[in-house]
Amino acid sequence: MSFSRLICGTASCLALSAQIASATPSDPQDKRTGKTTSGQTAGPAQPEATGSPAEIITVTATGLSQAGASTKTRTPIIESPQTISIVSRDEIELRSSPTIADALAYTAGVQAEPQGIDNRVDEVSVRGFGAGGFSSNNNFVDGLRLPTGGQWTRTSFDPFALQQIDILKGPSGALYGQTAPGGVVNLVTKRPTEKSEGEFFLQSSGYTNLENWQGQASGDVSGKLTHSGSLTGRMVALAKYGGTQVNDVTAGRYYVSPSLTWKFAPHSTWTLLAQYQRDVGGSTFQFLPATGTLYASKGRHIANDANIGEPDWNTFDRNQALFGSFLEHRFNRFLTVRNNVRYTYLDTLYRSTVLSGDTLAKCASTVAGCVAGETVNRRAVEGRGRSQGVAMDTQVEGHVRTGPVRHLILAGTDYFYTDWNHDRDLVSATLVKPLLNIFDPVSRGSAGYESNLSPQVYTSTVSRQNGIYFQDQLKFERLRITIGGRQDWANDNTYNILNRKRYITPSQAFTWRAGGVYLFDNGLAPYFSYAQSFQPTVSDPSTAKNGLPFKPTTGDQYEAGIRYQYGKSIYVTFGGYQITQKNMTTPDPDGETCGTATCLIQTGKGRVRGLELEGRATLPWDMAVIFTGTRSDARIRQSNTAGQIGNYLPQAPKWMASLFIDQRIRYGALRGLGVGGGVRYTGTSYGDTANKLAIPDYTLFDTFLRYDVGDAHPAYKGLMLSLNMRNVANKRFVATCTAVAACYYGQGRNLTARLEYRW
Repeated sequence: MSFSRLICGTASCLALSAQIASATPSDPQDKRTGKTTSGQTAGPAQPEATGSPAEIITVTATGLSQAGASTKTRTPIIESPQTISIVSRDEIELRSSPTIADALAYTAGVQAEPQGIDNRVDEVSVRGFGAGGFSSNNNFVDGLRLPTGGQWTRTSFDPFALQQIDILKGPSGALYGQTAPGGVVNLVTKRPTEKSEGEFFLQSSGYTNLENWQGQASGDVSGKLTHSGSLTGRMVALAKYGGTQVNDVTAGRYYVSPSLTWKFAPHSTWTLLAQYQRDVGGSTFQFLPATGTLYASKGRHIANDANIGEPDWNTFDRNQALFGSFLEHRFNRFLTVRNNVRYTYLDTLYRSTVLSGDTLAKCASTVAGCVAGETVNRRAVEGRGRSQGVAMDTQVEGHVRTGPVRHLILAGTDYFYTDWNHDRDLVSATLVKPLLNIFDPVSRGSAGYESNLSPQVYTSTVSRQNGIYFQDQLKFERLRITIGGRQDWANDNTYNILNRKRYITPSQAFTWRAGGVYLFDNGLAPYFSYAQSFQPTVSDPSTAKNGLPFKPTTGDQYEAGIRYQYGKSIYVTFGGYQITQKNMTTPDPDGETCGTATCLIQTGKGRVRGLELEGRATLPWDMAVIFTGTRSDARIRQSNTAGQIGNYLPQAPKWMASLFIDQRIRYGALRGLGVGGGVRYTGTSYGDTANKLAIPDYTLFDTFLRYDVGDAHPAYKGLMLSLNMRNVANKRFVATCTAVAACYYGQGRNLTARLEYRW
């Protein structure tokens, strides 16, 4: 039996195996962890697919796991001063996660779907700040930034396309430049493996009352293309189509990703990766009124599968293409060079009928059929977006000694370019009829919508960023120190096509970080860190009271805590942090208008103090456990509105906690059976800075049942059946409300049945 299989057989083991394989003979091994202590490796590990089902013991990534594409060095996460969580491929598949947000639901400090269900984007927040989707341009794949853009030029990825998900918590400006202070979510796509393997599955998913169903077929094949293994390839593909959580909304996704890896030297590789994704059908996103969701109307609430728009005017059509090159050349054990580059193209068509205000408290005589508390006015929009961009990162990694201290030095430069257009038209208001009954919505028709559009927003932007960075990871016996810094230059050139005005926002910033970890023999590892972030504030200067471009938003974080690694099976981390964000824009308290809106002043400051616990364990009786807990106090510390100082920042739950259990049965009559589930708790929060929209807490339950047919009957090796259910009780809950006409429901009940075959 191989060493990697002996220890646990999970994604963490694969990462550990890669590290052991790359260790030089002079690398002494840490007997406590089984890993080398010198850190002399070739660079970020390329995750490999898991083995056969019989090899899978756990689904937990531990402190020995690596987030190479995210940290830019092959360093176990327990040795990093930055808190990092990893969701492995096995964990994604075990829960049959339909979205990226769902895959992160059992991660400390992460709120999945903070804006409710939305099949257009992968919306998540980390430590109270947006980390993707519409809320932030913090979108990273394989360590490279995705194109920024307007409302219609955002990406989304299917979990089946991913090998793992890395969550870097806290500011990451020293490595990645302009990022949100809460953290970065990096998606790691599947790459070719030398081992010949594959999987194919058919699944069907039902929603809420199980009246809407969607089917999916997915395939993944990888292995050698030459006898020597110098050339390997992989093909990943999926197709799904059918109903969604929202009635009368169908959606489809078609994805294909071929990749090739050429091993042109013993420790040097070149990977070419292409991805194409086509999204068709409609959108699950919709504004909901506070009356009827957050508050009862006549003792009733809108169903969480209700469609209050116009099905015939619900369109979401997106083409998403990525082409990447990932080159790594190891000259010797001391020097490695990498060049990663990717081109991304995106175009989108979006149509929707959404609310225009809260549920009507009184009915005007002009609204035929109106019922107070049940009728709501609406508006209809059409959005079109196109984006293309290039991201490039060139790195030099070196290993040197200065006396007893070993240095892992990383220096690099990266470049980012995006050219995007954002168009939005508004349908003539006279054609958009109110919805008469929010509790029993009936279509009012969309006749004439397409021929009665008027321009609302037409914007064209070119964004550029160039940065140079340096990092030194020092190792002295069991002490690990990380010091790094970065200089960025950013420029955003925006043209308003409607008023023919152009505004340019130049930004530059130096960010740095420092931290340390000490690895005790007993598995304890206390750590501390300080890190900075910055984000250009790209807004029309005409919206500012002084008419000048806004300064970049800056942030910093202090964090300290302790981690514990027991063997290869238990990893627990507990820490406290304080994040401060400055230069936030807030409305002018004097009410001075800039055009048609209130002017903005850049004096806001927010502070988040939190405690975070996350543990992952493999227990001796074939049980894997994941537990998390987060306490957050997110407050406004400075504002132009004096009455809001001390209020809670919006969309930052005070408490979050979760527990997930996976129990496998390896012996006896029930051999091959796996059962488990989890519970997720999200505490109270506020949807607005005035703290008038209080969002209640909610608790959700998940469960699953799996049967490894091959484990019980070797003749059927590789065959597996599974049944997953999320939000078992179909609990209707409000994820947030940003205004009385902007409330959003979270994911209702979802039942997924899957037939899978691996080889």
